[in-house]
Amino acid sequence: MPKRRRIFEPRIDRTPPNLQKLVRLIFSEAFLPGERLVERDLAAKLKLSRIPVREGLQKLVSKGILLKDEVNRGLRLRDYGPAEVTHLHEYREAIELAAARAACHNRSATDLVQLDLICDGMEAEAPNAPSARWLELDWQFHQTIVETSGNERFVNDFDLLMIECNYVFYRLPDTMIPAKSSENPLLSTLVHGVVDAHRSIVKLIAARDTNGVVEAMRLHLAGLSNRVHRDLVKSQLAKDQAARK
Repeated sequence: MPKRRRIFEPRIDRTPPNLQKLVRLIFSEAFLPGERLVERDLAAKLKLSRIPVREGLQKLVSKGILLKDEVNRGLRLRDYGPAEVTHLHEYREAIELAAARAACHNRSATDLVQLDLICDGMEAEAPNAPSARWLELDWQFHQTIVETSGNERFVNDFDLLMIECNYVFYRLPDTMIPAKSSENPLLSTLVHGVVDAHRSIVKLIAARDTNGVVEAMRLHLAGLSNRVHRDLVKSQLAKDQAARK
């Protein structure tokens, strides 16, 4: 069983350190969707030679995380419009639904206690959500389920996937949530709904209810994806209206 990871900035332990640095830089607020990535500039910011940066960029291209810019003969981030968000959600769903099903078979009493403690922490942090601590705990919850599955391939893919999801769902100008749940009744309802969904998932894993946990996880992930999709559509409509004026 792989070692548990318990910090918000995702630790991709199976990935070389230079690639870790590169991924974190790319998926920070320093770059916007669709923006061109210049190898020389990235190397300067990371204080690395261009060779490891070039190798890292090519690995991200091979995984479909970055795209080739045919016009400028370089690389760029995806645009992350509504269609891209749907594809990202489908990719994450494929891993997490299978991982949740496997977790029902492989979970231990320690895993269940850990998941319950994370839910307790999220409930205590709910008034400040979506704070860094709240997002850290949410990350821990999903990471624990993936690791409990015992599938090393899921764990390896989930590391990089969640870095990308964190960027798209919480760091983009169109998807950031500026308010705290204690200041917004609707957000408070959504936050507590997340905790309730997590607790239901834990109970289903404890009962080894594979069908139930798959459906519960599907609904839970769909809620997050739908919010981001809606925010991006609203933003695009506003931009289109402004362009017509």
